[in-house]
Amino acid sequence: MNVNLLKDLDRSGGWTLMVGGAEQSYVDIDNPAHLEFEYMQHIALVVDATYDEGMPLDAVHLGGGALTMPRWVAATRPGSRQLVFEASQEILDAVRPLGPVDNCEVRHREAVDGIAGLPAESVDLAVWDLYDGPRAVTAALDLAALWLLRRVLRPGGIAVLNVSDVAPFAVVRPVLAGLRAVTDEVALLAEPVILRGRRSGNCVLVGGPKTLPIQKIRRAAAAAPARARVVTGATMTALIGTAVPATADAPLPRPDEASGRAFL
Repeated sequence: MNVNLLKDLDRSGGWTLMVGGAEQSYVDIDNPAHLEFEYMQHIALVVDATYDEGMPLDAVHLGGGALTMPRWVAATRPGSRQLVFEASQEILDAVRPLGPVDNCEVRHREAVDGIAGLPAESVDLAVWDLYDGPRAVTAALDLAALWLLRRVLRPGGIAVLNVSDVAPFAVVRPVLAGLRAVTDEVALLAEPVILRGRRSGNCVLVGGPKTLPIQKIRRAAAAAPARARVVTGATMTALIGTAVPATADAPLPRPDEASGRAFL
């Protein structure tokens, strides 16, 4: 796997982590609150809508990359305690020059094995952002993994997942079905062009053992620099349709294999 960091010539602290020739992460070490990728902006607005401004969080991140989201949490919510599971030693070595994150432990371990060893109800925020080379991991997102995510969440906690897909959403729909089976409320955020099926892209899935602040999320998503639609309720039910959660015996397909379309 080819892994390297590229300097951003337009931002003094900006760096892009390239994996297999694709942009995997972007971080501004001088301004960690800056989020370049649209889906990370969507994750951030969900977190800010759910928790009081500046409230420290206990967070676990499944997939580290350049530690963009842990850096954002540390910058915007000082005092947060964070744990990152990253399975690629090449990525860990590549991003080491960017420096550590305050109160954040990084472990070289497979994500699902990592969360299986965490205490129940031990985190406020669980972020699933796993990549296998240039593409988001899908095979590991089965019902058993979603139950592990649910188990580590506190009663007021949320799980936020980055799932790349393309219409007809043969990956997103089973994951939503699984989230709905293990959490009390589920939402999806994505750019309108993705939901219309005009291109592939990142969908942010949210679930938790509590009622999500859907109206706050909608307002924030509508006003975001990268505007997102928020799918819930009856629209969510229609989107899921007949999809069922993935299992070890029937794992999720890769998005391009499922759709037969080019995946960008």
